[in-house]
Amino acid sequence: MWLVRIHEHIDSALAEAPVHDEAEVRNVLDRLGDPSDIAEEARQRFGVPKVKSGALEIAALILLLVGGIILPVVGWFIGVILLWSSRVWTTGEKLAGTLLFPGGLLLPAGLTLGAVGGQSCSGIIQNADQLGTGVAQEIELSCRASSTLYTIGTAILMAVLVIVPVATAIVLARRMRARTATA
Repeated sequence: MWLVRIHEHIDSALAEAPVHDEAEVRNVLDRLGDPSDIAEEARQRFGVPKVKSGALEIAALILLLVGGIILPVVGWFIGVILLWSSRVWTTGEKLAGTLLFPGGLLLPAGLTLGAVGGQSCSGIIQNADQLGTGVAQEIELSCRASSTLYTIGTAILMAVLVIVPVATAIVLARRMRARTATA
């Protein structure tokens, strides 16, 4: 009902305007007021309780990020269940928390612990050395080049696998804080 009133107010203000350009629409919206103030007024008028965050949301954020490390695999799933149980976040935010990246920091931690350090060409070079030093040097140069590319690719992949879950947790925490700051 209040949404209909806002819509009617915007329509009547635009009908009185001599020109219906973007600047005039923005002026009408500015005169209407801040959307968060309008939403807060409507919330109070209709008696809708504020959403409050608590231990459930904090636990969800922690478990989404490091739950897979603390309680391998199961911890992250518990974080997802807590995320979807909360009323603080929107469906889109819950999807982001679930899909960016599943397992949180489990995969980069596992890759770091299991890293071998790239390709090993030493055995190939030793065998090639029996064929002649020219062949061994050529293979060694090839191994160094592929090892450098492997290292760069691994570093980029690890950065993405760490940054995306951390950034997602930060965004979820900020949204939670913004929605419950006045609660």
